[in-house]
Order: sequence, then structure tokens, then C-alpha cells
Amino acid sequence: MLETYKAKIHGDKIEWETDAPPILQEEKSVEVFITILDEPDTTKLRPFGLSKGDFVVSDDFDSALPEEILVSFE
Repeated sequence: MLETYKAKIHGDKIEWETDAPPILQEEKSVEVFITILDEPDTTKLRPFGLSKGDFVVSDDFDSALPEEILVSFE
């Protein structure tokens, strides 16, 4: 099973933003793997038209769905 817990690393200390996993609350050693994710640069906008010509959006894209399709969502 794979579970995700949010934390921040400050030097050699881990500050949990959620409750620490139960296995870390026990008094025994555990082996961990840490993946560092860079924050995306939200100041750079993606250019418009990257998929131009790859697909066509029909004119009735935002019209109501037929009743038989709406029933499958209920």
C-alpha cells in the first residue's frame, strides 16, 4: 500500500504538515525513501495553441447531454 504524508524538511529536521505516519510513531527504526519535488514556476505561462490542429471541438461542445447519458452519472 502506498500512502502520502505532507512534510517539510528544515536542514536535518522533518516538520509534518499532516499527522506523522503511525509507523513513525513507534519506537523502532524504519527505512524511508524521500522524493524532493520542485515547486512549479507559476510565473511562466504556457503558450496558447500548443495542440492547434490536433483535435476539433464540436460546435455543440457545451450543450446539454442526452438523457440516456445523464442517467449513467446518477
